[in-house]
Amino acid sequence: MTFTAATLAEALRDCVEKWPERQLAFPELERQLTVRQLAWNAQRFAAELLRAGVGTGDVVGLLSATGPQVLTGVLAVTCAGAAVSLLPIPPMMRDLESAARHVTGFVDSAGMRYLLVDASQEELGDLVRAARPGVTVLRLPTDEVAAEGPASGLPDVSPDDIAIIQYTSGSTAQPKGVVLRHRTVAAGLRSIGVAADITPDDVFIQWVPHFHDMGLFGWLAYLTHGAATHTFSPGGFIRRPARFLEYFAAHRGTVTCGPDFGYNLMIQAMDDKAVAELDLSSWRFAFNGSEPVSAATVAAFIERLKPAGVRPETMFPVYGMAEATLAVTFPEPGEAPRILHVDRTLLAGEEEVRLVDPADPEAKPVVAVGSPVEGLELRLRTRSGEPAADGQLAEIQIRGQGVTEGYYRSPSATEALFDGGWLKTGDLGFRHLDRLYVAGRIKDMIIVKGKNFFAQDVEAVVCDLPGIYRGRCVAVPDDAEHLTVVAETKQAHEELAEEIRLRVAAELGLSAIRVHLVRPGRLPRTTSGKWRRNEVRQLVASAT
Repeated sequence: MTFTAATLAEALRDCVEKWPERQLAFPELERQLTVRQLAWNAQRFAAELLRAGVGTGDVVGLLSATGPQVLTGVLAVTCAGAAVSLLPIPPMMRDLESAARHVTGFVDSAGMRYLLVDASQEELGDLVRAARPGVTVLRLPTDEVAAEGPASGLPDVSPDDIAIIQYTSGSTAQPKGVVLRHRTVAAGLRSIGVAADITPDDVFIQWVPHFHDMGLFGWLAYLTHGAATHTFSPGGFIRRPARFLEYFAAHRGTVTCGPDFGYNLMIQAMDDKAVAELDLSSWRFAFNGSEPVSAATVAAFIERLKPAGVRPETMFPVYGMAEATLAVTFPEPGEAPRILHVDRTLLAGEEEVRLVDPADPEAKPVVAVGSPVEGLELRLRTRSGEPAADGQLAEIQIRGQGVTEGYYRSPSATEALFDGGWLKTGDLGFRHLDRLYVAGRIKDMIIVKGKNFFAQDVEAVVCDLPGIYRGRCVAVPDDAEHLTVVAETKQAHEELAEEIRLRVAAELGLSAIRVHLVRPGRLPRTTSGKWRRNEVRQLVASAT
């Protein structure tokens, strides 16, 4: 099905015309509404926003728990001609004052004059208003029954208007606001629709936070292509992943999305008997992205859920980012995951990658993430700016209609983002047989005694050690000659620290290792579950 809308407002009108009774469900809330009801609610709330003074040029913050009010708010703001920025609900904040400072940072960054909140975030909104008296805090609509009829008098929205300021996860730096105009968003949604072969017969069941690019643009892509959508809260999924799978089977889900750890949770939650009772044969795609895709997860997912009818090609490793309106590379639909085993000692330089036998002591499995989606070009460049040969590790760079023009109110960061019109992703990868393989983040590279390692490689060899709480560990450099592994544990003891040192030495040949053990919950994450590595470095520095 071809996506032809040039703005989100036009896409919403198209949805009402083509699929007015299509359902949007929120199982945990026991709520559902139709596309027509969503459109009427959004248009009427847009009229309220206009009366409150919202207009073209405004960036409106949105702070809300999962629910229909999120989509209502997003579509209302964009129908009013303003830009919306979905703000992450502050994770692991010890008090509301700290949370308010966190949110106020986003408000200041984008110069927001308006903040939309739901009932669960009203108190936080009040604290933000107290800290920034110029900010108007408005309540998101919570009507169970949609207003009758669309609103009138809404402005014409241009494809060149900014639709969304999407903040990056902030895993290696402060979050930055990605500028996405309506035409950029439309191009991104169109490319997802083509690459994933979305049809109105799809049933999209997801749990990723709406303020995360995968959660937001995945939701919008399936909604605007006529699919039924079912949305769980992130917390609900993490607490009960088995219930998510049971619901997916009962409602004949065809698509879900999430980072690698989410699929691990599913696998661990189901024993053989529970899997045998499920029928997951309708499952077309399990989008796996947002963090490095683990070959072990891919293999375990396929093997564990095969008795329920899941096929190898259901696992769908992808590569994307906020700066590209999500999608960069997708596999071909119907293609089973491709995994190469490469010499890890050559995977952090700019040498040509060497394929090795899986049994080789230096073998590292790397999962293919497909080819560029429609409307996007991709190239690989070495540090000297030269084109990379096939199989040579280099920085991934992209350009296309769905790619941002830069960061909001951040000219220096925008200038550093581009190389002659090509966006520098900050990721290293290589091509093999026309498929992209992502090795890791440049900023996650650790140099120890002249050798290069990716942080996730160090973490992968120790995270399964008994005593490390839920596999939570982070590797960071602390100076030119040392590496520090920080691990969460319920009971710190020297024996665990020594086991970590011995494992890293045996697997990676690194002996100059420092180990720092902390209590559970101490390691900081981004809202999408990635480690905040700069903050971990500060944690190490303050403890030494």
